[in-house]
Amino acid sequence: MKPKCYYLVVLMLIVVSQFANGGSTRKAQDELRASSQPSEDMREKTLRTLLESTDLARVSYLFAKSKKMTISRGRSGQLRIFVGDVSDELLTTKINLVSFGPTERYNAIDAIIAITQTKEIQARLRELGVEQPLTAYPGARQVPNRRVPHLPVSIKNVTMEEALDQVAETFGCVIIYAGWTVDGARLFNVDFAHGEAFEGLGRNRKGR
Repeated sequence: MKPKCYYLVVLMLIVVSQFANGGSTRKAQDELRASSQPSEDMREKTLRTLLESTDLARVSYLFAKSKKMTISRGRSGQLRIFVGDVSDELLTTKINLVSFGPTERYNAIDAIIAITQTKEIQARLRELGVEQPLTAYPGARQVPNRRVPHLPVSIKNVTMEEALDQVAETFGCVIIYAGWTVDGARLFNVDFAHGEAFEGLGRNRKGR
C-alpha cells in the first residue's frame, strides 16, 4: 500500500473509533494531576498516552507509535512535540511572508496549512526529498469574530518554527511535528492538539 494511502486509512480508522478509548486521555490527565512536579519521564509518558488517545483524532497513529519523541518549548513557553526524525534545516527555513485568509486567521489547523504551504517551505521539502501526506481535517471551523483569539493578516521574516510558535501562542495549543519513513519514502507533517488536553502545558488563549 502506498504511504499516502496507508496514512489516510489509518487516520480514518482513528476518526471512526475516537469515542471508543476516551479513557486514555482521562488516565493521562489523572497521572499529571497526581504529581505536582512531574519528572521528564513522567511528562513524556503522559504525552505519549495523550498522543495515543483517539480523542486526538487528527494525530496519526504513525505519530503516536514512534519510538523517538522529544519535547521543547518556544521562546514564549509554547510546548512543542517532535515525533520521529524532523529536519532542523526544515524548521529553520526562513519565510518572507505568510498571509492568512479569514478562515486561517481564526483556526489553528488552517493557519498551520498556510505556513507549510508557503513557497519557501515547499521548496525546502523538495530539496530534502521529503513529502507531506494527503490528510483530511474534518470538523467545524471558527467563523471570524474579533472577540476570539486570532492571528494577524500576515507575519513576515520568520522561520517555520517561529511562525508555528505564534499559532500555538494565539490558540493556546500544542504543535506536534512528525517525520517518518514508509517504504523508503520520507514523510513530514505538522499537527496540533488543544492545550486543554495537556492540562495547561499549552499556552493560555489570548487575542490579538
